Amino acid sequence: MKCKNIECENETTGKRVYCSLTCRNIYVNKYLRDYSKYKETCENKKKEKEIEYLKNPKYCKNCENIIKFGSENESFCNHSCSASFTNGKRDYSKWSDKISETLSKFYGANKKDGRYHILICDFCKKDFKHKKKNIKFCSKDCKNKSIRSKSKITEYKAYKSDANFKFNLADYPEEFDFSLIEKYGWYSPTNKNNNLDGVSRDHMLSVRDGFDLGINPEIISHPANCKLMIHRNNISKNKKSSITLEELLERIKIFEEKYKK
Repeated sequence: MKCKNIECENETTGKRVYCSLTCRNIYVNKYLRDYSKYKETCENKKKEKEIEYLKNPKYCKNCENIIKFGSENESFCNHSCSASFTNGKRDYSKWSDKISETLSKFYGANKKDGRYHILICDFCKKDFKHKKKNIKFCSKDCKNKSIRSKSKITEYKAYKSDANFKFNLADYPEEFDFSLIEKYGWYSPTNKNNNLDGVSRDHMLSVRDGFDLGINPEIISHPANCKLMIHRNNISKNKKSSITLEELLERIKIFEEKYKK
């Protein structure tokens, strides 16, 4: 009898359906098993583990922010904090005389011959002197802080985009006050439909706090973190949170149980 694996041309022996265990595994894995929900299952398990981790998270030794899930074996939230923590314990006293001497020579030469340009640091805004007039920072420290600051802004913009609500309100009619929408309509800026008194979605645990705490944006964008409110009130709330992380995790747990498929 021919092997059941349609990709095989070998003959089987006796009552065997497949010519080998390899052929059997190839056929079963390729044609009989359903892997369509495997990715979704893995993602759900990951979210569950993250929620459990956030109940008792690990904190950075330097800035005391929550270390992101997946990096819980680390002692610091990033390389910058690690360097700041390590450098803070170093003894620079032995270099103080040499530093003072170097600065004295630098500024002394400037006062005598005026060969240095008086510049303003782009980061700390303090005056400093340098032979070149196109220098933007007074020190490497200010330069690095400026780079980190710009990187932080870019990182926050990406996080904010990932934390936007992506679910359909109509899927959860029991969870939201739709009478607000019926009465005020959806918010729209002046350059569109000009409904400044309309309704918008509010993150109860704010995107800013989620970013600062290192929380996965999928948790911040969960339906359990959403509340409908007048846009003006939403704006006045600014980046403040109306619930704590612990309260949000409990809301998500109840929500997932209620809408379990």
